[in-house]
Amino acid sequence: LPIWVRPCMKLDETNHLIQQIDRTSPEGKRDFAILTLAAVTGLRAGDIASLELTDIDWEKNELHLVQGKTNVILILPLSKNILTAIADYILNGRPETTDVHIFIRSCAPYVNLKDGVSISCIFRKYLKASGIIHNIDDGRTMHGLRRAIGTQMVSEGVPVSTVAQVLGHIGIKATKQYISLDLDGLRKCVLGLDSIGGELQ
Repeated sequence: LPIWVRPCMKLDETNHLIQQIDRTSPEGKRDFAILTLAAVTGLRAGDIASLELTDIDWEKNELHLVQGKTNVILILPLSKNILTAIADYILNGRPETTDVHIFIRSCAPYVNLKDGVSISCIFRKYLKASGIIHNIDDGRTMHGLRRAIGTQMVSEGVPVSTVAQVLGHIGIKATKQYISLDLDGLRKCVLGLDSIGGELQ
């Protein structure tokens, strides 16, 4: 396989990880909103940390943001479930603060999560709680959640250009890795040996 083909987080592992979150506590409400948002949209960890309250259009059920990596505007539709999780945190779990960011530290000082590393730490906390073992390059990372979204969309027949838009890629070059991860889809494209132009000796 090409070196840029990397594994992604499996759906059952993601579900098991999210089930470890205590959704009754303020911190749990925040972490549930963060990880479900990541699992459903494929947003980069840094972009999740940078989200502000005004980035959500509650009437249109959309998320509007300028991506940190590309500086390109991205608009994503959000499901009712995701919006409900975010609203539950904002209304019932988010500390009182003048900070404009959506996701806030669970202890003083009540300011925004610093960057994508903070989001990744939250992910690893529940990965450990779930008992899922993580090894280098096994896809069990925050970015592995992002790759899982791309792989799923490709396997469902979503055009690569659309996948690129959803994941915030400037072009489709970075998106091609998800085609290679879709093994079932690749098997449908395999040519017979006779297409090579000669018989095997």
